[in-house]
Amino acid sequence: MNHLPNQPVHPMHSKIFEFSVDGTRCHTEHQFLTGSQIKRMAGVPAEFELYLVVPGYQDELIDDDKTVNLARPGIERFESRKPGHQMIIFINTSPKPYDRPVITYNDVVILFGGDPNNPQKGYSISYAGGPRENPRGVLAPGQQVFVKHKMMFNVDETDRS
Repeated sequence: MNHLPNQPVHPMHSKIFEFSVDGTRCHTEHQFLTGSQIKRMAGVPAEFELYLVVPGYQDELIDDDKTVNLARPGIERFESRKPGHQMIIFINTSPKPYDRPVITYNDVVILFGGDPNNPQKGYSISYAGGPRENPRGVLAPGQQVFVKHKMMFNVDETDRS
């Protein structure tokens, strides 16, 4: 909204709240919006899922009727995803769809294209970009970690002797 120079801004003007969806910035005068309102404003297809992305935490699914407070510090960042593809994780930079909150050592090996039951092969797995519970580390046989959208796993195959 533009104001003429030297003209006072009326104190009743609403505050503008900013947010982004899939990298596109949006703004509104409403502090509270539902998931369906956010999707509509950003041009996201109604059948897509909407996630609130907060660095260091698991992405939060925002249902159509869930209300989001846009007054928190910073600009709220959302991502839309096709249903059934809740997350994309990266195995040695290759994107892989994943839809569970935790991933096991065996799951990562299988997504890598290996066989966790092959006694001749071993796998060294490190990860980064994880949620607050496990932001980075090493995943060993028998272990599991919480997963976050765009989490990265590096797998090295080794021969067992």
